[in-house]
Amino acid sequence: MNFPDALEQHRRNFLEAMKIRHYSPATLDHRNRSLEVFFRHLAGLGLADVREVSRQTIRDYQASLQPRYQIASIQTHLVSVRLFFEHLEKTDVVLVNPCAGLVLPRRPSRLPKIVLTRQEARLILDAPDTQTGRGIRDKAILELFYSTGIRLEEMSRLTVHDVDWRNGFVRVTRGKGGKERVVPAGRKACDYVREYVQKVRAEWSKSNRDERALWLSWFTPHGPLKLQMISVLTRQYARAAVLKKSVSPHVWRHTCATHLVANGGNIAYVQRLLGHRSLRTTQIYTRVTITDLKAAHARKHPRSRRASVPVAFAPEIGKQGQKLLYHRPKL
Repeated sequence: MNFPDALEQHRRNFLEAMKIRHYSPATLDHRNRSLEVFFRHLAGLGLADVREVSRQTIRDYQASLQPRYQIASIQTHLVSVRLFFEHLEKTDVVLVNPCAGLVLPRRPSRLPKIVLTRQEARLILDAPDTQTGRGIRDKAILELFYSTGIRLEEMSRLTVHDVDWRNGFVRVTRGKGGKERVVPAGRKACDYVREYVQKVRAEWSKSNRDERALWLSWFTPHGPLKLQMISVLTRQYARAAVLKKSVSPHVWRHTCATHLVANGGNIAYVQRLLGHRSLRTTQIYTRVTITDLKAAHARKHPRSRRASVPVAFAPEIGKQGQKLLYHRPKL
C-alpha cells in the first residue's frame, strides 16, 4: 500500500535516527512493520498529516488492535507509534505528542519455562572436550553465558577487546535498545576465555590478523562464528549431557539470574547485569526462587502434609543394634 510522501519521509527519518543509535536490524524491522499498520489505520480515517493525529486517534487505534492481536503484539505496535511521535516532537514536526500519557496493556508475567538446576548446569559445562580447540572454545562460550547472562546476540558480537579476563569484566557494546553496559564475569569463565584466546584463537587467526570477532569457527579459514551456530552448540551440549530439557542461550540467561537471586543476589544488581530497563522485568526471578522455596518447604517442613519424618527425629540405633525409643518433639 502506498502512503503519502510526507508520512513515508517521516518514517525514513525515524528509522534512520534509530539506526544511528545502533538499534539492531530486527528492531528496525519491527518498528517499520508496526508503522505500516498504523499508517493503514490513518489511511482508513483519511488522515495524511501527522499533525492531524490526536489523542483520540491513538485511543481508537489501540482499540482497533485488540480484536486482532495478542497483548505482546499490541504492546509492540503501540511502543513503535509512541517512539515515532517522540521523534517527531524532538524534531519539531509536531508541537503536542498525541501519545503522551498512553497506557500500554500489561501482559501477564510468566515464569521462565525452563531453568537449569545447578547439577544440570554443571553437567552441560563439563560436556565439551577441552582436549580440543573446538571444545575449549565451546567451554568458554558456555561458561560466559552462565556467568554473565548476556543475550545470544550480545555474545555473538563480542570482540577480542570486549572481554577483560584479567579483571573479570565483559563490555556489551550494543545491547538491547542500542545500550552499552559492562558486566562482571566469574573466574572460571575468564580462565577459559583466556585459554581460548591464547591457545586456540591465536592459532586460528594466523591467516587473518585483522579479525576482531572473539568467537571464530573451527572450520578453515576460521571466520567469525555465526549467531545460529552458537545457538546450535548450546543445544548440542545439553543433549550430550543427556538432559531432556531444550536448552537455548536464553535458558542460560534465565539460569544465571535465577541462581544469583537464589544465592541472595541483590535484585537491582541482577537488573544491571541483564540490562533490563525496568526492575519489574527482573523481579520475575524472585518469583522463581520463591516457587523453589515453597516446593522445598512442602517436602521438608515437619508441619507440611507432604513432609517425611526429619532425619533428626529418626530412631537411633544402639550399640547392640536395637532401636532406641525417642519422643517426637511437640511443634
